[in-house]
Amino acid sequence: MSDVANEFLVDAPDAKPPELTANQARVLASLVEKHLATPNSYPLTVHSLVTACNQKTNRQPVMSLTEGEVGHLCNELVTLDLVKIEYGSRANKMSHLVMRSLNLSREELAVLSILMLREPLTINEIKARTDRMVAFESIDKVQATVQKLLNRTYPLLVLLGKGSGQREDRYSHTLCGEVDISAFSFDASPVSSSATSPAIDSNLLKRIEQLEEKVATLMELIE
Repeated sequence: MSDVANEFLVDAPDAKPPELTANQARVLASLVEKHLATPNSYPLTVHSLVTACNQKTNRQPVMSLTEGEVGHLCNELVTLDLVKIEYGSRANKMSHLVMRSLNLSREELAVLSILMLREPLTINEIKARTDRMVAFESIDKVQATVQKLLNRTYPLLVLLGKGSGQREDRYSHTLCGEVDISAFSFDASPVSSSATSPAIDSNLLKRIEQLEEKVATLMELIE
């Protein structure tokens, strides 16, 4: 594994993660996503982070957070040792500390963050939606990474099982507290297209997100 992949990884016991609100999780996962997918545009200003939090692709649910709310959430995450704020003369920049604080590899970080942005997901959906953040060689590699997160002293993921009409088990994260598995057991939602056609979903997602990144970059230049 490369030095970049392990820039914050340390040989330490699993730490008990803090419990986050849904809004804190969105801010944190958005920072992680941009760090892994678009490192040249990272760290993020508050304006760019708001855009990342509220984007309509790869987000469930879609949110409408304000700059004031995101700034306040970042301050809360600083107290939890999950976010760092770099104060500048023109704009403050936000970065995450999740790899160090939770002792995660790059692959584990990608899986956890995508589930924080779009939960619950199947293994195929996880692979499709983390494609821009990390290059998993196979579905087996994704499954192995998911299993590591399940097997931690304080599990960061939970297995939800198959929903009605689903062919694959689904997974959720636990950073927002204990997950009520029974609430997902009888989910009657139909099989998503990403579960059956992950490659198509991934390609479409890339194109849309690339456009959003260009818009965010342009907005950054005129701030």
